[in-house]
Amino acid sequence: MKKIKVQNLSVLWQIWSRKSFVTSSTLRTFSTSLIHPGNSILMSPSLVSLDCPDLWTSGSVQSDQSSLQKYSSKHAAQILDGKAIAEEIRSGIALEVKRMKESIGQVPGLAVILVGQQRDSLTYVRNKKIGSEEVGITFLMTMLPDNCTENEVCNALQSYNENPSVHGIILQLPLPQHLDEGKILGLLTLEKDVDGFHPVNIGNLAMLGREPLFIPCTPQGCIELLIRSGIDIKGKKAVVVGRSNIVGLPTSLLLQLLECPIWCARIG
Repeated sequence: MKKIKVQNLSVLWQIWSRKSFVTSSTLRTFSTSLIHPGNSILMSPSLVSLDCPDLWTSGSVQSDQSSLQKYSSKHAAQILDGKAIAEEIRSGIALEVKRMKESIGQVPGLAVILVGQQRDSLTYVRNKKIGSEEVGITFLMTMLPDNCTENEVCNALQSYNENPSVHGIILQLPLPQHLDEGKILGLLTLEKDVDGFHPVNIGNLAMLGREPLFIPCTPQGCIELLIRSGIDIKGKKAVVVGRSNIVGLPTSLLLQLLECPIWCARIG
């Protein structure tokens, strides 16, 4: 089975698809290139365009073990290969970044703050760096030791907040336990929160009729993969494993907005 890579690229197309990070009126001419139908790199629908019912009908959410077994016996699992989809998205972003540079002499800038040496975080950040460089996005990174102070993290974050060449900031999570994750995320400039973890972005994701500036990358990457694979999400029954703020919770919120009843399963 090939590894699904769409979620690793999602931060890149989110930076470019959200033009709120630019103040120049010239850049607004690009705002339709990714988010309007017919001229779009992404296929995921705008959240404010969704007509979500206030109440679920009883038949849409009720199920039992026998029905699940009957369903599984008639339907073979489908392997979703995200590699080709990721390449298609990457190519579209590269063309848009090139067009942006030729038109106004600017390219998007992504900054990452990494605290500690966790292997999975190092791998994830390395993939972001490679992806950014492949499509022409400027990549900056600040690495801090495990025992750094909260002030050191806040200072690094504030520096990127004030840097006009940085349009997106990622605070790589999780942080060491002695750091107040909520406090630090609250300092992140909303318009640069490309991971979508700022309380305002998460709050807007949870509210009908609202749309966050950014949606957490892995959840939206999963939705994009399903849509591009020709899977009709509406009315399906989904199980979300885990309830983390990074993946489980925002995935559940997105699926519910797309009228997909969900069950959440705890890990451990």
